[in-house]
Amino acid sequence: MSGNQSDELLIERDGGICVVTLNRPDSMNAAGPSMLFALTELAESLAKDDELSAVIITGAGKAFSAGGDFEHFVKTSKEPDYAKATLANARRFIEAMLALPMPVIAAVNGPAVGFGATMAALCDLVLISDKAFIAEPHINIGLVLGDGIAVTWPLMMGMLKAKELIYTGKRIGAQDAVACGLANRVVEHEQLLTEARALAAELAKQPRGALRESKSLLNLYVRRNIETVLEELIERQFARTQGPEHGAIVAGMIAKQKRNQSPVK
Repeated sequence: MSGNQSDELLIERDGGICVVTLNRPDSMNAAGPSMLFALTELAESLAKDDELSAVIITGAGKAFSAGGDFEHFVKTSKEPDYAKATLANARRFIEAMLALPMPVIAAVNGPAVGFGATMAALCDLVLISDKAFIAEPHINIGLVLGDGIAVTWPLMMGMLKAKELIYTGKRIGAQDAVACGLANRVVEHEQLLTEARALAAELAKQPRGALRESKSLLNLYVRRNIETVLEELIERQFARTQGPEHGAIVAGMIAKQKRNQSPVK
């Protein structure tokens, strides 16, 4: 077994299985630009590894990923160039995830919100802890839906159900996630990584070439829809980050944070 560590990602290699752990537990693994960039570079690197049979993605601590971090939302609303760069990186991340030739398993150990929900949806198989939930709350903060979710959720659960969950931004519990097609099965929290490793080991026994080619064919559904939707989606996302609706919500979030940090008199 071998492994290496960076500030925001833990990478463990055990034979043909690679476990990637999002490593910002103090912030519920909220994703900023550096984590997104690191994930993209890692995916592009793993895609070239012919010895890999499967990848597992999970989160350190209590969350899978709670979405974008607070400082990120503040900065995108105030700095257009930063917002454009972030969206370009998000596009590259989606393309890198879909280009991974080996099966990718999401071990959703806690809240998977916004970016976390997108990342789980871009994986091939999803195991979800009985303590976890999924949510897509972009509309709640004045933004259009997440880029990956715009394509994956309607394919996974159907357009009507996807619209309901995206429009309301409500939490989707583990059992409901399985029922609507966002996860394969619910696993007892303490057994989540064990189950994910067992599934990865099962996939590793399959003929590698046939499995990889089958994944590539199935991902054509997503890739062709991404090509149709993503350009316009990113343009609209950028416009929303600079718009008054999102700006007012961010200002309210900043004011609330300042009140919470003020000493009690």
